[in-house]
Amino acid sequence: MNKAVVLTLKVLGGLLAAIILLLAVAFAAFHTDAVQRRLVQKATDVLSDYLQTTVHIEKANVSFIGQGVSLSGVEIEDRQHRKMFQMEELGVHLSLFRLLHHELEVTDAKVKGMEARLYEPASDSDSVANYQFVIDAFKSKKAPKDTLSADTVQKKKMAVNIHTVMLERIKVSYNDTTHAELGSLRYKKDKDGYQRAELRDLTSTFVQKLKKGPVDTRLCIGILYADEKEDKRQLTIENLCYTTDNHLPRKNAKKPKRGAFDVGHLDVVAQMHIDLDSIGKDTLIATISKGKVTDQGSGLAINNLQLKVNANKRTAHLSDIAIKMANTTLDIASADVLLPNKKEGRSLEYSTSQIRGRVLLKDIARPFAPVLSRFSIPLTLQTRMSGNDNAMYFRDVFVGTTDKKLSIRATGRIANLKDKYKLNVHFDVHNMTALQGSKERIINQFPVKKFLMKQLHALGRIDYQGHFDVLWKKEQFAGRLRTMVGNVNFQFALDELNKYVFGTVRTDSFELGKAMDMPDLGKIACKADFKFDISKPRTARMRQQKGGKLPIGRISAEVAEAKYKKVKVRNLFAELESDGAVATGNITVKGKRMDVLCGFSFTNTNEMRKTKIKPGIKFHKMSEEDKASRDERKQQKKQAREERKALKAEARAERQAIKEAEKAVKAEEKAVRKAAKAEEKAARKAAKAEAKAARKAAKEAENSASTTE
Repeated sequence: MNKAVVLTLKVLGGLLAAIILLLAVAFAAFHTDAVQRRLVQKATDVLSDYLQTTVHIEKANVSFIGQGVSLSGVEIEDRQHRKMFQMEELGVHLSLFRLLHHELEVTDAKVKGMEARLYEPASDSDSVANYQFVIDAFKSKKAPKDTLSADTVQKKKMAVNIHTVMLERIKVSYNDTTHAELGSLRYKKDKDGYQRAELRDLTSTFVQKLKKGPVDTRLCIGILYADEKEDKRQLTIENLCYTTDNHLPRKNAKKPKRGAFDVGHLDVVAQMHIDLDSIGKDTLIATISKGKVTDQGSGLAINNLQLKVNANKRTAHLSDIAIKMANTTLDIASADVLLPNKKEGRSLEYSTSQIRGRVLLKDIARPFAPVLSRFSIPLTLQTRMSGNDNAMYFRDVFVGTTDKKLSIRATGRIANLKDKYKLNVHFDVHNMTALQGSKERIINQFPVKKFLMKQLHALGRIDYQGHFDVLWKKEQFAGRLRTMVGNVNFQFALDELNKYVFGTVRTDSFELGKAMDMPDLGKIACKADFKFDISKPRTARMRQQKGGKLPIGRISAEVAEAKYKKVKVRNLFAELESDGAVATGNITVKGKRMDVLCGFSFTNTNEMRKTKIKPGIKFHKMSEEDKASRDERKQQKKQAREERKALKAEARAERQAIKEAEKAVKAEEKAVRKAAKAEEKAARKAAKAEAKAARKAAKEAENSASTTE
């Protein structure tokens, strides 16, 4: 081999070895602590100058061999020299080869112990948020659109590909009123591009500023699993919790009849599984299954929730909805929701297909109505529901017992949901039928004192049509009852503010004796007004004084007609008053100079046959009212006689005129008949003369013929 070539190769080899040696020394020097410290100092100086604040990095490690960057002890102050950002550890491993091809590929990223404290002044303040300077510093300076070429725009785009991320112990506070903490987040993308994530211990606390005052709110997620495999995406959420505290007594505090559900004291725990069938920028198709929601404060519990969601920015279509509680199941084939949007001026609206279910009311007793705690009769339910953010409407409502002894058909609405003082629940009951025994069974489900149960049983089958309203501190009922002993129209109200129940009852024919187990009483037609005291403190004081178990109140009635034994009376007035121990009453049949009186009393509604009756008669002078009534009746009789006399005279004159007219008609008819007869006679006479002349002429002609022969 040529010596020159060998020499050249030796020189090149020596240079290459020197370069490799220099690079090795440079890499070794670059990875020394001294160089790394100088890099950290330089980076903190540049970043501090750029942000115009204090930036501190305790330690940094940049490795070209491992293609990674790690930082520890990072601190950034805001412009008021408050610690705004702290991070214990940051580690990022990326591909430098991919970066040269304008692609950011992060093979591994790790963040531990990060804490951010953010402050933002009130909207009417001139100051800015403490983090605004960071946003301004890194805000991109965009050139005008007309100066950007297609190549420039293309260069600005960088593909991002992240394989593994781990976050641990992340804390963010906002204005010292909103706090968020993350225990850990692990994200991984496998070689096939499928993603998987696991989130643990995410907690957010904040204050809701409502009209009634601030409400401390806490939202947390115990565990969230996200898994992607082929075309399926799944989410599993465990220990999702939502709590509120308005720092006021619970609404049912010292009010045992009120339900425990209170939006100011929620303690909701939920879990569910979600299959994401399709997810886009503005669309979502998902299936929720294995949903379980419990409000631990009120006892409201949904043991299983299932539904399908197809939603976009404007609407959401729900289908195959199934809700199951301890003893209650509800199924809804579909529901449509118009989602609210303040910018577009759009409010919430919704409607459902027919809701079907089997309901046990004691399932909602503790949260909403403790009075239903013993209601164990299963009911079937059907309805259609629609509404908006301030009202709910119910159509085709059907409620009935499984044995079909009770059935109710109705329509209704709940209006003014946003203002409890104007809240109005109104239902029109088109038909309610309660067969014998069902009404007693229903009443026995309630832990209340039972009055007049024997009398209620005597009514037999009951049919009802009417309506009712539930207002703030007041309930109103009206309608018509059809029973086996007669029909009754009624209207009454429960005044829960003053604790009274009052109303009016009317009937045209009611067999009171059968209803009250008093055979001597017959049918009755009357109108009655009543008022009863339902205040427990007032009734308790009265019964402590007098004892007894009767209701406390009064009834006044006007009886148009009634029958007692074989006596039928009209215009009867009755009054009944009870002090809780003894009920006393008076019946008066008013006459002109004599009133028939009847006083009675009883102590037990179930023993009406033992009622004590004291008849009486009261004589009196004719009252001025009776006198005026008598004079009025006389005047009416006199006026009636004169009217009858005038009517008779008018009738006689009319009959006479009719007779004269008939006479004139008869005379005219007679004259016509006479003229007709005379004309007929003249005609017959002329006809005879004409016939005679003809015969004479014929005879003369015959004679002339004979003479000629």
